[in-house]
Order: sequence, then structure tokens, then C-alpha cells
Amino acid sequence: MTAHDDVSAHQEPTRPNSSSGSDMKAEARGIEEARGENYEYVDKQTERAILRKLDYRIIPMVMWVYLMNMMDRVNIGNARLFRMEEDLGLTGNEFQLSVSVLFVTYCLFESPSNLIIKKLKPAYYLAGLTIAWGIVATCSAWVNNLGALVACRLLLGLCEAGFFPGVVLYLSMYYGRKSLALRIAYFFSTAAISGVAGGLVAYGISFMDGAMGWSAWRWIILINGAPTIVTGVVIPFVLPNSPETAKFLTEEDKINLQKIHDEQVGRARNNRELLKEDVLDGVKDWTTWVYCFALFPTLAMLYSFVVFLPTIVKAMGTWSSAEVQAMTVPVYAIGAITYLIGARLSDITQKRGFFVMGGIGSAIIGYGMLIAGKGAAVSYAGCCFVSIGIFLSSGISFAWVPANNPRYGKRAFSTGMHLTIGNASGVASPFLFSSQYAPHYRPGYGASMGMLVVSLILNIILHLHFKRQNKLRDEGKQDYLLEGKTEEEIESMGERSPRFRFTV
Repeated sequence: MTAHDDVSAHQEPTRPNSSSGSDMKAEARGIEEARGENYEYVDKQTERAILRKLDYRIIPMVMWVYLMNMMDRVNIGNARLFRMEEDLGLTGNEFQLSVSVLFVTYCLFESPSNLIIKKLKPAYYLAGLTIAWGIVATCSAWVNNLGALVACRLLLGLCEAGFFPGVVLYLSMYYGRKSLALRIAYFFSTAAISGVAGGLVAYGISFMDGAMGWSAWRWIILINGAPTIVTGVVIPFVLPNSPETAKFLTEEDKINLQKIHDEQVGRARNNRELLKEDVLDGVKDWTTWVYCFALFPTLAMLYSFVVFLPTIVKAMGTWSSAEVQAMTVPVYAIGAITYLIGARLSDITQKRGFFVMGGIGSAIIGYGMLIAGKGAAVSYAGCCFVSIGIFLSSGISFAWVPANNPRYGKRAFSTGMHLTIGNASGVASPFLFSSQYAPHYRPGYGASMGMLVVSLILNIILHLHFKRQNKLRDEGKQDYLLEGKTEEEIESMGERSPRFRFTV
């Protein structure tokens, strides 16, 4: 098994398209018989046992590393409350600029990084990235002016760029399409958990203000960054480079894991290999671009919210900086819990669009409450609605794109562009909270609502399109496309096959 086994965690199984239930079952049996000579199936109990081994060994580690990743990236928002701008002489929107520049290098090197990871041992590559950004994050505690801060943020974006797509690719080496969705949900939920942890850490460190002549903001950055370096050193001792080298799996486990992948991915060449024609199909498919521009607003909200939440909360009342840090914790906790519940329900129902649209609706309500400014309680509740919405809509969207792109080349292009265009929003998002809008930031909230409405409309268009395509296939109106094709040729059609059902 190689890194080319990047499978969709979310692809709907190909299904017969007859409208009759008995005919559907008969055709399904025919397909199974046709494929039975080529595939060996693993029973559910054995599959669950293998997944448990993978979950206990791999998932906690990748979640921990992503926790370090997010805390190192967004702790600048916590540091801001402890005279960071004053100490560095930042004026106007220079703080927003320092937040923004990270995403310039992040977006530029995000996609190329996955080409590198395929050439190297994945665990060592991820370890190298972690150590590199840990060093940069730690050294950021010593910056003394805007130039040094911007340089560190650019380097941080460069070093962090390959981690998220690299981990998704790494997980796809172990988990099949039916089990990967929930594991990505666990992984992404760490973005919300990092807010909980970051708030608690910042609250504790706030009492170190003045220790050894350092302001609290420097301690926040240092104490968040140093453990990342240690984590990077530990990674190769915990994460194997491939299923074949995983010592915690028996030889029988490895054989069964290969069978699971063969059954779930299929053996059509373009399900495993990147073919030029599939990539071009991704470029020409209008849904690729609608997905991308629907994600742009939700990630813009996420990146601005996680950095500026302490600033938003501080503007609600006269609390101390330490109290503000503590008050951010429940907001993130609610977002994390709701996202995990939503991801699990989405996995069970195999529905993605409903949860994405519901999350966007929650965020719109939250920003409306913040604009209303009807008191601290209403504004704080608004923050909770925003937290629920941005994590749910962004996280489930990551699962929706590969669900409807089973061909490897098309999926690789679509998911790559989805992440790249979505993350590009991080360049502009800090300026939604421009200093000129302080302390209430109503223009920023209004712009956020407008962008989310656009995202909601785009997601509704996708939902209705896929629903219509499924209806046509259920009615047998595309069956003519199967005429004269072998089972392997039908399988290689991917989402174009009348047997394929889109996730809605």
C-alpha cells in the first residue's frame, strides 16, 4: 500500500439504479458475483478490531500534533491582550498584517508539500515539519519589532503548510473510505479544542507577567512553542511510515487491511493513480469551483474568529485580560462538542450538505446577535453560535468534496484547490477586525454575514444539483451510459457512472 491509496472517506458506494427494490437487490447480487472472484472480503468484527488498533496508535498522536499546530498559529490573538502591540510599537492595522502574512506562504507551499511527502517517509517528514515550525514559533517570543514578527509569521506559514494535507494523505494510507470520515472529524475537531487549551494556557500564563523581566505575551508564545519541538522528536517513535512497517499490526492484520482497501477503493487504475484526464475533468467541473468559493467565506470566518475572539470578548465588558482568556474556553468547547456530534451524525446518515448549510445558518445568527449589541449576554451567546457554525460548516465541507469525487486525479485536484482557495481567505480575514472598527467591529460582522449568505447560496446550489442527479439515476435515465462496458470500465467512470450516488 502506498501514498497513492489516497481514498475518499466519503464516497457513496456504487449502487444499482433500478427503481424496483427487488430488481435492485438482484442487480446488486449480480454485481457482487461479477466482482466476487476479484475481491476478498473481511468480516466486520475483524475490520473493527483492526480499526481499534489504528485508532489507539495513530489518532491521539495526530490530534496532539494538530493541537500544537493550531496553538502556535493563533496564540498571537491571546498574546495581543498583554501589551504585545505596545511592546512592539505596532500601530493601525499592523497587528492584522502580522496575522495575515502567515497565509501567504501557507497557501503557496500547501499543495507542493504533498508531492514531497510521497517521496519521503511520511512519519519523518511530518516530524521534520513539526520540529521546524516549533523552532520558529518558539523564537517568535524574542521578536522586538514589526519586521521580525512578520518574518517569523512568514516562516511559520511555510513550515506549517504541509501538515494538514499531509496528515489527511497519511490517514488515507490506513483508513478506507468508510472509516476515514470520522477520523478526519476527530483530527479537525482539534482546531476547536485548541481554543479551549489555548485559553486555559493563556489564563495560567497571564499570572507570569513580569517574570524574569518578560511580558506575559512573550511567555504565552514561548510556552506554546517549546513543547512542539519535543512533540516533533517523538513522532517517528509513535507513527509508522506505512502499514507494512507498522509493528503494532500483525501480518494477518496487514493482509486484511489490504483487502479492506481493495474492496473499498476498487482496482480500477484511476481509483488509485493520478491520471491527466481525471485532473482535467476536475478543472472543467463547475462543482469543483463552487465548492472552493463556498468554503472561502467559512474559513475566512474561522481564521478571523479564532484569532480575534479574545478581542471580541474583551469589548463586551470590563473584565481583566486573564478573565477574558477564561471566557473564551466555553465558546470553543461548545463548538468542539457540537462539531463532533454533527460529524458523527453526518457519518451515520452519509449526508453532508445539510450539516454544512445548518452550520452556516448558525454562524449567520451568531453574527446577527453580535451586530445587535444587546448586552454582554446576547453577544456572548452570539459567539457560541458562531463557534458552532464555523467549525461544523468547514469541517463537514472537507468531507463533502472527496465524497463526490471517487477518481483519484479528480479528487486530488478538487480537494487541493478546495484547501488552497479556502485557506487563501486567511490573508484577508484579519482585516474584518480592522482597528478602525474597534471596539464593536459591526462593519466586520456585517461583512461576515454577507459572505456567509453567499456561501449558503452556493451550498444550496450544490445540494440541489446532486439531488437532481441522483433522481435521474434512480429513474434509470442515465443507464444508456453503461451499454457495452465491462465492470472495470464502469468502475473507472467514477462519479459519471449511473450506479454512483452523490452525497447530498
